Amino acid sequence: MMVAALLAMSLLGHAHVAKVATHHFKVHGWSVVIYNDKFAGEVDCTIKARDISYQRDTLIFQVGAVDTTNAWFRIDGASPRSVREAFAEDEAHGFFPERGWIVDPNGGEVALPASYLKGARRLYIRAKLKSHPRAFDVSRFGEVLARARAAGCAVDKPIN
Repeated sequence: MMVAALLAMSLLGHAHVAKVATHHFKVHGWSVVIYNDKFAGEVDCTIKARDISYQRDTLIFQVGAVDTTNAWFRIDGASPRSVREAFAEDEAHGFFPERGWIVDPNGGEVALPASYLKGARRLYIRAKLKSHPRAFDVSRFGEVLARARAAGCAVDKPIN
């Protein structure tokens, strides 16, 4: 009788476990992973490329273990701009809550709103005055985002 009760309880417990179906694909050097949480009825995604990740309508660029507080960026052949000009929009997307930069400015992360890079081919980031700019290929990001949306990725909501 005790075994039957334990078996019934274990079966009931498993009925409430979230089942997540995962779908992976690669597009032009970008990796997209879609998590379909059947229990919660939500879709969550990760979109990444080498040293670039996408979260909450923001692209995060890894430039190395350097302070990025005073970094500059240039999109294609346009004039250089300070990363500080993106701060207000990044904050609106959920970055930089109260304590400053993304996680740690010494972690080498630069956050730029995806809207800045619409139609761009290359992004250059110079983390500090005496360093060489680092180039990032962002030319296919729009296609990747469209493909992720078509596959069910909810790219317009907060993304992990």
